Amino acid sequence: MIRFIELRGEKGISQRAIAKRFDISQATYNNWENGKTQPSIEQLIALARFYDVSVDYLIGNSDDAGIINYDKPQLSDEEIRLLRAFRPLPREAKASFLQLMQDMNNL
Repeated sequence: MIRFIELRGEKGISQRAIAKRFDISQATYNNWENGKTQPSIEQLIALARFYDVSVDYLIGNSDDAGIINYDKPQLSDEEIRLLRAFRPLPREAKASFLQLMQDMNNL
Protein backbone atom coordinates (compact mmCIF):
# COMPACT_ATOMS: atom_id res chain seq x y z
CA MET A 1 0.00 0.00 0.00
CA ILE A 2 1.41 3.36 -0.98
CA ARG A 3 0.90 5.98 1.72
CA PHE A 4 0.33 8.97 -0.56
CA ILE A 5 -3.06 9.94 0.89
CA GLU A 6 -1.84 9.78 4.48
CA LEU A 7 1.34 11.75 3.82
CA ARG A 8 -0.41 14.32 1.64
CA GLY A 9 -2.93 14.87 4.42
CA GLU A 10 -0.15 15.35 6.97
CA LYS A 11 1.41 18.00 4.73
CA GLY A 12 -1.97 19.63 4.16
CA ILE A 13 -1.41 19.86 0.42
CA SER A 14 -3.76 19.19 -2.49
CA GLN A 15 -3.33 16.66 -5.27
CA ARG A 16 -3.21 19.58 -7.68
CA ALA A 17 -0.32 21.22 -5.82
CA ILE A 18 1.69 17.99 -5.71
CA ALA A 19 1.00 17.30 -9.38
CA LYS A 20 2.24 20.77 -10.25
CA ARG A 21 5.33 20.34 -8.05
CA PHE A 22 6.25 17.10 -9.85
CA ASP A 23 5.16 18.24 -13.31
CA ILE A 24 2.52 15.55 -13.72
CA SER A 25 -1.23 15.74 -14.18
CA GLN A 26 -3.56 15.66 -11.20
CA ALA A 27 -5.16 12.57 -12.77
CA THR A 28 -1.78 10.81 -12.72
CA TYR A 29 -1.27 11.59 -9.04
CA ASN A 30 -4.85 10.54 -8.29
CA ASN A 31 -4.19 7.23 -10.04
CA TRP A 32 -1.12 6.71 -7.84
CA GLU A 33 -3.16 7.38 -4.70
CA ASN A 34 -5.86 4.95 -5.83
CA GLY A 35 -3.40 2.26 -6.91
CA LYS A 36 -4.46 2.34 -10.56
CA THR A 37 -0.92 3.15 -11.72
CA GLN A 38 2.46 3.44 -10.05
CA PRO A 39 5.18 6.08 -10.14
CA SER A 40 8.59 5.29 -11.56
CA ILE A 41 11.48 4.58 -9.22
CA GLU A 42 12.81 8.08 -9.85
CA GLN A 43 9.42 9.55 -8.98
CA LEU A 44 9.22 7.42 -5.80
CA ILE A 45 12.60 8.72 -4.69
CA ALA A 46 11.55 12.32 -5.38
CA LEU A 47 8.28 11.81 -3.51
CA ALA A 48 10.05 10.22 -0.54
CA ARG A 49 12.34 13.24 -0.38
CA PHE A 50 9.35 15.57 -0.63
CA TYR A 51 7.57 13.79 2.23
CA ASP A 52 10.82 13.33 4.23
CA VAL A 53 10.32 9.57 4.56
CA SER A 54 12.09 6.48 3.27
CA VAL A 55 10.93 4.86 0.05
CA ASP A 56 10.22 1.68 2.04
CA TYR A 57 7.81 3.60 4.28
CA LEU A 58 6.25 5.36 1.30
CA ILE A 59 5.39 2.09 -0.44
CA GLY A 60 4.32 0.29 2.73
CA ASN A 61 7.29 -2.06 3.15
CA SER A 62 8.06 -0.57 6.55
CA ASP A 63 6.12 1.01 9.38
CA ASP A 64 9.16 3.07 10.34
CA ALA A 65 8.86 6.39 8.52
CA GLY A 66 12.63 6.58 8.56
CA ILE A 67 12.40 10.35 8.44
CA ILE A 68 15.10 11.38 6.04
CA ASN A 69 16.37 14.90 5.91
CA TYR A 70 18.40 14.86 2.73
CA ASP A 71 19.45 18.49 2.80
CA LYS A 72 18.83 19.19 6.48
CA PRO A 73 20.75 18.43 9.66
CA GLN A 74 19.96 15.07 11.26
CA LEU A 75 17.21 15.15 13.86
CA SER A 76 17.67 13.63 17.31
CA ASP A 77 15.44 10.73 18.39
CA GLU A 78 13.56 13.18 20.63
CA GLU A 79 12.95 15.56 17.69
CA ILE A 80 11.74 12.69 15.50
CA ARG A 81 9.26 11.58 18.19
CA LEU A 82 8.03 15.16 18.52
CA LEU A 83 7.60 15.50 14.75
CA ARG A 84 5.72 12.20 14.50
CA ALA A 85 3.36 13.30 17.28
CA PHE A 86 2.92 16.75 15.71
CA ARG A 87 2.22 15.73 12.10
CA PRO A 88 -1.22 14.12 12.57
CA LEU A 89 -2.59 16.98 14.71
CA PRO A 90 -5.35 19.16 13.26
CA ARG A 91 -4.26 22.61 12.05
CA GLU A 92 -5.74 24.39 15.07
CA ALA A 93 -3.88 22.13 17.48
CA LYS A 94 -0.64 22.66 15.55
CA ALA A 95 -1.10 26.43 15.75
CA SER A 96 -1.78 26.22 19.51
CA PHE A 97 1.23 24.00 20.05
CA LEU A 98 3.52 26.31 18.08
CA GLN A 99 2.26 29.29 20.07
CA LEU A 100 2.93 27.42 23.31
CA MET A 101 6.47 26.61 22.19
CA GLN A 102 7.07 30.24 21.25
CA ASP A 103 5.75 31.38 24.64
CA MET A 104 7.99 28.88 26.42
CA ASN A 105 11.03 30.13 24.49
CA ASN A 106 10.27 33.68 25.60
CA LEU A 107 10.34 32.81 29.32
